Amino acid sequence: MKTISLWQPWASAIALGAKRIETRSWSTSYRGPLAIHAAKRCIKEELIHLSCLHNWHGSLYFNQNFLALPFGAVIAICELVDCRPTESFTNGELDAVRFPPHLSVYGWTECSMGDFGLGRFGWVLANIKALDDPIPLKGMQGLFEWKI
Repeated sequence: MKTISLWQPWASAIALGAKRIETRSWSTSYRGPLAIHAAKRCIKEELIHLSCLHNWHGSLYFNQNFLALPFGAVIAICELVDCRPTESFTNGELDAVRFPPHLSVYGWTECSMGDFGLGRFGWVLANIKALDDPIPLKGMQGLFEWKI
């Protein structure tokens, strides 16, 4: 299965359903199933800083436990349904308030969860399903194949 590694808390934001557009500096023609891998990289000071920002607060309380984010593991499966230049997204798409049902007190917009600068690409994700138990895996750069 095609897999992509993301730093935390972006990976958990996708798994929680709060982030549905992953921004990248590169495009892909691939469409189909995609595993979301939380990279092993963990900088606690950065996560603590992000926890002070309202839009990240909910994602950092993964499974109701502060900073219990999974690292070095596949944490969700989804579908990559589109990839397009960031400037093609409408204000309505970027200003849509997202929050998972169990974190309804935390609302954030799609544009606050990614870098939508010129020259970048938005990978549109659908049918996101968080895994009950993260599956340990060494990540890689770019899209890589995960032998399930």
